[in-house]
Amino acid sequence: MALKAGILARKRSVWVAVSCLWLMASTPGWADEPAPERVQDLRYGWVLYNYHQGQAFDALTQLSVASEQGGIQGHGDHPALIEGGLLLSYGMTREAGELFTRLLGGDGKGSALSPEVRNQAWFYLGKVLYLEADYQLAEANLNRVDGATLETSEPGLYQEWLYLQARLAEQLASQPDPDAIGQFRDQLDPNAIWAHYLTYNTAMAELADGNAEAAIATLAELIRQMEAEAGDSSEDSPEQQALMEKSRLSLARIYLANGRFDEAFRTLELLSAEGPFSDRALFEYAVAAAGQGEMARALNAVNVLSSRQLFSPWLQQVPYARGYLLEQMNRPAEALVAFREAADRYERLEAKLVTARTALTEDSLMARLEFQQDGDGKMTDAYGRLKVMPSDFGLSEILATESFQQALSELHDLYRMQAFLDDWQQQLASFELMLETRQMQRTARIKATRQALAEQQADQWAAEHQQYRQQITEALAREDYQFLMTAEQKELRTRLDRVAESLAALPNDERTQRQRAQYRRMQAHFDWMIVDDYGVNRWAAQRQLRELDTAMAEFRSQRQTIETLMADDKQHQRLSDRLAAREKELTSLRQELELALSEARGRMMARVDQALLVQRKQLRGYRVASRHAQARLADRLYQLQSRQGSGDE
Repeated sequence: MALKAGILARKRSVWVAVSCLWLMASTPGWADEPAPERVQDLRYGWVLYNYHQGQAFDALTQLSVASEQGGIQGHGDHPALIEGGLLLSYGMTREAGELFTRLLGGDGKGSALSPEVRNQAWFYLGKVLYLEADYQLAEANLNRVDGATLETSEPGLYQEWLYLQARLAEQLASQPDPDAIGQFRDQLDPNAIWAHYLTYNTAMAELADGNAEAAIATLAELIRQMEAEAGDSSEDSPEQQALMEKSRLSLARIYLANGRFDEAFRTLELLSAEGPFSDRALFEYAVAAAGQGEMARALNAVNVLSSRQLFSPWLQQVPYARGYLLEQMNRPAEALVAFREAADRYERLEAKLVTARTALTEDSLMARLEFQQDGDGKMTDAYGRLKVMPSDFGLSEILATESFQQALSELHDLYRMQAFLDDWQQQLASFELMLETRQMQRTARIKATRQALAEQQADQWAAEHQQYRQQITEALAREDYQFLMTAEQKELRTRLDRVAESLAALPNDERTQRQRAQYRRMQAHFDWMIVDDYGVNRWAAQRQLRELDTAMAEFRSQRQTIETLMADDKQHQRLSDRLAAREKELTSLRQELELALSEARGRMMARVDQALLVQRKQLRGYRVASRHAQARLADRLYQLQSRQGSGDE
């Protein structure tokens, strides 16, 4: 019955992530450096944007990608703290604790972050562990908080920290030490809501120890103090008003358990008719009135409850209670009708539950839930829970439980991850299509290249090059002067040959003799010139041969390179290997995700199934009791009618 920290509005561990994000955005990145006025790393900006949008999975993904690419620069340890908050939002408290310990150090002072930031990180981690009932680890993390620093930076969190410390002193000790608890109580602001929570839980602890009178006194003093605060304050806190209503209801129930119906009746009359516990209070009012013997008042209260939609399991006892009150008021005929109607109602409800349980599937359950959505998908509240309302009010009790909310949120996150993997699969399919297109284009280019190479007649050029080399080598070996002549020399020789042919055709006279003598002088000069220029011509021929060798070697190298590129595309193979590795990784992730989805569905459906079984068991008990009462009253009315008939005779 004890109220845990923030029972009315602080159950969800994602509170840690939201708070960590706020403190990170509002404190300096380094203790000795001024806070940056704007985001210095665009990747960090995207992380913060997705975080504020509630896209925790996207933010975690971007942090992981940034870490693989060398990390986020210019923001110190803040990205790691955001990652810790995201891990907490997914319920991964152990991983978040390890990250915080590695980041901040075992003593909480291992980081350059400001003491205020470190304090709040340890506080929120300890709070989440407390809400998970891991009191040992919660105490270890809360003890790392510097109370004086927290009181200065965040007075509200300081009050909550004192409350949690006091509750841990009660939870962890086999015999709670009043002095240790009192130390924390004395430091609490007596008007703070956390002081009232601690007082209420103290009363519940006293009641659990069997000391009802002490619990009554504690609750009465708590109600008196909150009433005084409400009278002094112009504004009435909804949370404090709800705690006051809860305290009055708890006090009245203790009175009822001890047979003090008058005091229970007076306490219940003070409860608001529109409060969160109005239906429960009305039922307890009926019990108190019946205990006082005021059956008419009790019946009026039960009739009011009967007119409402009885969707809460505990309200199912109202039809039976109505028959019971009518029987106590000595109205057996009306009581018989009430019990018959109650039994029929319970029978219909039980049959409906059996049918619902038989047909219960994930799809049928989701069809009964109305999720609030916006342009980005399903909406969540400040604590990460999905904003959902049941179209069937019979599910309201199940939907209100934290375990079901966690299972529903987990399933929703897994479905989002499945959608992310589907997008990834589409991207890989696009890459595969791109590679296939690239391969087709490459094949077409290779075909065109081979045709161009064939048109170059490379083999013929190589053969001619070899023949030319051989001719030059042989000419050099035999010192063939004429073979190494220049183009001008060859032209001059051709002219001399034509002169010789012309002289041969002329008659042998004096004039031709002079011409032939001149020709012989010219031929001798030409032969002397060829011999004299042999060295120069040989060097020129060898130089040209070397240049040709170089050109042919480059030609063969380029051709070989082209052949190699056409034969083996390493880049394409590398891309194909990367694509195959990603597809293998995606397949593995899909298998793990399917397993996680199956387990999440099983947990959620098991919780719903268990709740339905409990309701069915309760309904069966009410139905059996109504049938017994119906039989008893029918027998009583029969005997009454028999006696009346005997009297008439």
